[in-house]
Amino acid sequence: MNAVAIVPAAGSGVRMQQNCKKPYIVLAGQPILCYTLSALDLAASIRSIIVAVSPGDEELCREQVLRRLKLRAGVCIVAGGERRQDSVRNALGALTGDCDVVLIHDGARPFVTSEILDRTARAALVCGAATAAVAVKDTIMRMAPGVQACPEPLAREELHAIQTPQAFRPDILAAAHEHARDGGVQATDDASLVINMGLPVALVAGAYENIKVTTPADLVHAEALLKTLG
Repeated sequence: MNAVAIVPAAGSGVRMQQNCKKPYIVLAGQPILCYTLSALDLAASIRSIIVAVSPGDEELCREQVLRRLKLRAGVCIVAGGERRQDSVRNALGALTGDCDVVLIHDGARPFVTSEILDRTARAALVCGAATAAVAVKDTIMRMAPGVQACPEPLAREELHAIQTPQAFRPDILAAAHEHARDGGVQATDDASLVINMGLPVALVAGAYENIKVTTPADLVHAEALLKTLG
Protein backbone atom coordinates (compact mmCIF):
# COMPACT_ATOMS: atom_id res chain seq x y z
CA MET A 1 0.00 0.00 0.00
CA ASN A 2 1.20 3.50 -0.84
CA ALA A 3 -0.26 5.88 1.73
CA VAL A 4 0.30 9.61 2.04
CA ALA A 5 -0.27 11.33 5.38
CA ILE A 6 -1.65 14.86 5.52
CA VAL A 7 -0.99 16.66 8.81
CA PRO A 8 -3.06 19.82 9.48
CA ALA A 9 -0.74 21.88 11.69
CA ALA A 10 -1.88 25.44 11.07
CA GLY A 11 -3.79 25.91 14.32
CA SER A 12 -3.05 28.95 16.47
CA GLY A 13 -3.63 27.10 19.75
CA VAL A 14 -5.47 29.98 21.46
CA ARG A 15 -6.88 27.65 24.12
CA MET A 16 -3.37 26.54 25.07
CA GLN A 17 -2.60 29.99 26.58
CA GLN A 18 0.97 29.80 25.28
CA ASN A 19 3.20 32.32 23.53
CA CYS A 20 3.78 30.06 20.51
CA LYS A 21 1.52 28.19 18.14
CA LYS A 22 0.33 24.77 19.23
CA PRO A 23 2.46 22.57 16.90
CA TYR A 24 5.62 24.17 18.30
CA ILE A 25 4.79 23.99 22.01
CA VAL A 26 7.57 22.03 23.67
CA LEU A 27 6.65 18.73 25.30
CA ALA A 28 9.51 17.10 27.23
CA GLY A 29 12.14 18.86 25.15
CA GLN A 30 10.57 18.60 21.69
CA PRO A 31 7.78 20.41 19.83
CA ILE A 32 4.53 18.44 19.81
CA LEU A 33 4.70 18.18 16.02
CA CYS A 34 8.01 16.28 16.29
CA TYR A 35 6.29 13.44 18.15
CA THR A 36 3.44 13.33 15.65
CA LEU A 37 5.67 13.17 12.58
CA SER A 38 7.92 10.56 14.20
CA ALA A 39 4.88 8.39 14.93
CA LEU A 40 3.66 8.67 11.33
CA ASP A 41 7.13 7.79 10.06
CA LEU A 42 7.00 4.45 11.92
CA ALA A 43 4.01 3.26 9.90
CA ALA A 44 5.34 1.15 7.01
CA SER A 45 2.40 2.05 4.76
CA ILE A 46 3.17 5.80 4.84
CA ARG A 47 5.55 6.74 2.05
CA SER A 48 5.32 10.54 2.34
CA ILE A 49 3.94 13.24 4.63
CA ILE A 50 2.41 16.60 3.72
CA VAL A 51 2.37 19.13 6.57
CA ALA A 52 0.02 22.12 6.27
CA VAL A 53 1.30 24.99 8.42
CA SER A 54 0.17 28.57 8.93
CA PRO A 55 1.14 30.71 5.93
CA GLY A 56 4.58 32.14 6.60
CA ASP A 57 5.54 29.38 9.06
CA GLU A 58 7.15 27.09 6.48
CA GLU A 59 10.71 27.93 7.53
CA LEU A 60 9.75 27.80 11.22
CA CYS A 61 8.56 24.23 10.71
CA ARG A 62 11.78 23.28 8.94
CA GLU A 63 13.96 24.85 11.65
CA GLN A 64 12.11 23.82 14.80
CA VAL A 65 10.72 20.45 13.70
CA LEU A 66 12.17 18.81 10.59
CA ARG A 67 15.82 19.54 11.38
CA ARG A 68 15.43 17.68 14.68
CA LEU A 69 14.23 14.53 12.94
CA LYS A 70 15.62 11.88 10.64
CA LEU A 71 12.51 10.71 8.88
CA ARG A 72 12.31 7.82 6.44
CA ALA A 73 9.28 9.30 4.68
CA GLY A 74 9.62 12.32 2.47
CA VAL A 75 8.08 15.50 3.88
CA CYS A 76 6.47 18.35 1.96
CA ILE A 77 5.40 21.58 3.67
CA VAL A 78 2.48 23.57 2.29
CA ALA A 79 0.69 26.70 3.44
CA GLY A 80 -2.53 25.93 5.25
CA GLY A 81 -5.73 27.94 5.27
CA GLU A 82 -8.03 29.78 7.62
CA ARG A 83 -9.92 26.64 8.63
CA ARG A 84 -8.82 23.06 9.09
CA GLN A 85 -10.64 21.89 5.97
CA ASP A 86 -8.96 24.68 4.00
CA SER A 87 -5.57 23.37 5.13
CA VAL A 88 -6.45 19.83 4.09
CA ARG A 89 -7.73 21.03 0.70
CA ASN A 90 -4.49 22.93 0.14
CA ALA A 91 -2.49 19.81 1.03
CA LEU A 92 -4.49 17.74 -1.45
CA GLY A 93 -2.96 19.85 -4.19
CA ALA A 94 0.44 18.36 -3.36
CA LEU A 95 -0.68 14.74 -3.82
CA THR A 96 0.94 12.64 -6.51
CA GLY A 97 -0.89 10.17 -8.72
CA ASP A 98 0.51 6.99 -7.17
CA CYS A 99 -1.31 7.33 -3.84
CA ASP A 100 -3.63 4.49 -2.76
CA VAL A 101 -4.84 6.00 0.51
CA VAL A 102 -4.72 9.45 2.10
CA LEU A 103 -4.36 9.44 5.88
CA ILE A 104 -5.23 12.66 7.69
CA HIS A 105 -3.89 13.05 11.22
CA ASP A 106 -3.96 16.01 13.58
CA GLY A 107 -0.59 17.63 14.16
CA ALA A 108 -1.42 17.90 17.88
CA ARG A 109 -2.23 14.19 18.32
CA PRO A 110 1.26 12.82 19.13
CA PHE A 111 0.47 9.38 20.56
CA VAL A 112 -0.94 7.62 17.50
CA THR A 113 0.47 4.15 16.86
CA SER A 114 1.44 2.34 13.69
CA GLU A 115 -1.28 -0.23 14.43
CA ILE A 116 -4.01 2.42 14.43
CA LEU A 117 -2.63 4.06 11.28
CA ASP A 118 -2.38 0.80 9.35
CA ARG A 119 -5.78 -0.42 10.60
CA THR A 120 -7.47 2.78 9.44
CA ALA A 121 -5.72 2.73 6.07
CA ARG A 122 -6.76 -0.87 5.40
CA ALA A 123 -10.37 -0.09 6.27
CA ALA A 124 -10.35 2.83 3.83
CA LEU A 125 -9.16 0.57 1.03
CA VAL A 126 -12.23 -1.61 1.59
CA CYS A 127 -14.88 0.99 2.46
CA GLY A 128 -13.53 4.10 0.80
CA ALA A 129 -13.37 6.06 4.07
CA ALA A 130 -12.55 5.20 7.68
CA THR A 131 -11.83 6.92 10.97
CA ALA A 132 -10.37 5.90 14.29
CA ALA A 133 -12.82 6.19 17.18
CA VAL A 134 -13.27 5.15 20.80
CA ALA A 135 -16.41 4.35 22.74
CA VAL A 136 -17.69 7.18 24.93
CA LYS A 137 -17.24 6.42 28.63
CA ASP A 138 -19.31 9.23 30.14
CA THR A 139 -23.06 9.65 30.11
CA ILE A 140 -23.90 12.21 27.42
CA MET A 141 -26.98 14.44 27.46
CA ARG A 142 -28.17 16.81 24.74
CA MET A 143 -29.55 20.20 25.72
CA ALA A 144 -30.75 22.94 23.37
CA PRO A 145 -28.98 26.30 23.65
CA GLY A 146 -30.56 28.52 26.28
CA VAL A 147 -32.48 25.67 27.90
CA GLN A 148 -31.80 25.24 31.61
CA ALA A 149 -33.64 21.98 32.26
CA CYS A 150 -34.85 18.72 30.72
CA PRO A 151 -31.69 17.47 28.97
CA GLU A 152 -32.10 14.50 26.65
CA PRO A 153 -30.00 11.46 27.60
CA LEU A 154 -28.32 9.75 24.65
CA ALA A 155 -27.68 6.01 24.37
CA ARG A 156 -24.04 5.73 25.45
CA GLU A 157 -23.55 2.36 23.71
CA GLU A 158 -24.27 4.07 20.39
CA LEU A 159 -21.83 6.95 20.87
CA HIS A 160 -18.19 7.18 19.82
CA ALA A 161 -15.58 9.91 20.14
CA ILE A 162 -14.05 10.46 16.72
CA GLN A 163 -10.27 10.72 16.50
CA THR A 164 -7.69 10.84 13.78
CA PRO A 165 -6.22 9.21 11.78
CA GLN A 166 -8.93 9.29 9.18
CA ALA A 167 -8.24 7.57 5.89
CA PHE A 168 -9.75 7.88 2.44
CA ARG A 169 -9.35 6.77 -1.12
CA PRO A 170 -8.02 9.90 -2.85
CA ASP A 171 -10.96 10.29 -5.26
CA ILE A 172 -13.49 10.17 -2.42
CA LEU A 173 -11.63 12.72 -0.32
CA ALA A 174 -11.20 15.09 -3.26
CA ALA A 175 -14.89 14.79 -4.14
CA ALA A 176 -15.90 15.45 -0.52
CA HIS A 177 -13.89 18.66 -0.41
CA GLU A 178 -15.22 19.81 -3.78
CA HIS A 179 -18.77 19.06 -2.64
CA ALA A 180 -18.20 21.00 0.59
CA ARG A 181 -16.73 23.98 -1.25
CA ASP A 182 -19.58 24.11 -3.76
CA GLY A 183 -22.23 23.74 -1.06
CA GLY A 184 -20.67 25.99 1.56
CA VAL A 185 -20.40 23.04 3.97
CA GLN A 186 -18.13 23.38 6.99
CA ALA A 187 -17.05 20.53 9.24
CA THR A 188 -14.46 19.91 11.93
CA ASP A 189 -13.18 16.72 10.29
CA ASP A 190 -12.98 15.10 6.87
CA ALA A 191 -15.10 12.08 7.73
CA SER A 192 -18.03 14.46 8.26
CA LEU A 193 -17.51 15.87 4.76
CA VAL A 194 -17.72 12.36 3.30
CA ILE A 195 -20.86 11.58 5.33
CA ASN A 196 -22.36 14.85 4.08
CA MET A 197 -22.10 13.42 0.55
CA GLY A 198 -24.12 10.40 1.65
CA LEU A 199 -21.18 7.98 1.64
CA PRO A 200 -20.32 5.54 4.44
CA VAL A 201 -17.38 5.88 6.83
CA ALA A 202 -16.07 2.83 8.68
CA LEU A 203 -15.23 3.14 12.38
CA VAL A 204 -12.06 1.38 13.52
CA ALA A 205 -10.62 1.05 16.99
CA GLY A 206 -8.60 4.04 18.13
CA ALA A 207 -7.10 4.38 21.60
CA TYR A 208 -7.87 6.48 24.66
CA GLU A 209 -4.17 7.39 24.76
CA ASN A 210 -4.47 8.91 21.27
CA ILE A 211 -5.32 12.31 22.73
CA LYS A 212 -5.38 15.67 20.98
CA VAL A 213 -3.44 18.33 22.87
CA THR A 214 -5.81 21.29 22.87
CA THR A 215 -5.83 22.79 26.38
CA PRO A 216 -3.26 23.25 29.19
CA ALA A 217 -4.81 20.25 30.95
CA ASP A 218 -4.15 18.14 27.84
CA LEU A 219 -0.49 19.15 27.99
CA VAL A 220 -0.26 17.83 31.56
CA HIS A 221 -1.94 14.61 30.40
CA ALA A 222 0.50 14.33 27.49
CA GLU A 223 3.51 14.70 29.80
CA ALA A 224 2.14 11.90 31.97
CA LEU A 225 1.53 9.69 28.92
CA LEU A 226 5.11 10.21 27.75
CA LYS A 227 6.38 8.85 31.07
CA THR A 228 3.93 5.94 31.01
CA LEU A 229 4.41 4.93 27.38
CA GLY A 230 8.17 5.42 27.45
